Amino acid sequence: MPKFEVEKTDCFNLGQTLNCGQVFRFKEFDGGYDMYALNHFAHAVDRGGYYAFECDDVDFFKTYLDFDTDYAKIQAEVADGGFVSKAIEFGKGIHILRQDAHETVFSFLISQNNHIPRIKGIIERMCKGLGKDMGGYFAFPTVEALASVGEDYFASIGAGYRASYLDRTAKTLVEADFDSWNKLDTSSLRSRLMSLHGVGRKVADCILLFGFNRFDVFPVDTWIKKVFKQSELPAEKLSLRLVEKYGEYAGFVQQWVFYYKRELGDDIGSF
Repeated sequence: MPKFEVEKTDCFNLGQTLNCGQVFRFKEFDGGYDMYALNHFAHAVDRGGYYAFECDDVDFFKTYLDFDTDYAKIQAEVADGGFVSKAIEFGKGIHILRQDAHETVFSFLISQNNHIPRIKGIIERMCKGLGKDMGGYFAFPTVEALASVGEDYFASIGAGYRASYLDRTAKTLVEADFDSWNKLDTSSLRSRLMSLHGVGRKVADCILLFGFNRFDVFPVDTWIKKVFKQSELPAEKLSLRLVEKYGEYAGFVQQWVFYYKRELGDDIGSF
């Protein structure tokens, strides 16, 4: 397989990037990670001062890992000397992955009220059952494959009440043109996503951030609510207020703050 190397920097840490809750198709081993995205695979080993990658498509994974964004610049722009700066310092190696929108939709439908080991298990069974055999791993299923099996199949792989979400959304998306969706402004695209069965505001914002790379969003989940626990705003209004505050960098701030709170549990929020 083709190979490439990436120098470790303050602004790129593969472990933080994969373990911050934005993606579920990876496996950790002693000294590195195996990553799966769509029908692609990469094996990454931590060599101390750099990461050594073997993968099926170098250009795909360099794009996927988002090496074109100037994270140091963004961190400097939003640093406040307070809780955001603390969150950045803790998780400054996080990159927001350039994930496929279809894969993100189904992954975050599965993620609702769920924990990561179970999410990963459901997705892995779904790939094994419906994805193309790539030799050693299975691709993420096409929308057509997902739409062909019915609700009972998704229940059989452990999706629970989310089975109807997966089934109905797949049947809807067979006819969808995501290229045209991506031309919509963020608010209109959010409304389009929320028209899908099972997609509420938080899941829509996660899909916007991780699947469409719209950074003017701030997904509010239980961890973010804990950060801003002194605020009595409902989740949607809190999200809007945070987007007003952080603008085009809101999505980046959300990831640093979410990761900090989830990992350390500190009460760092202020508003």
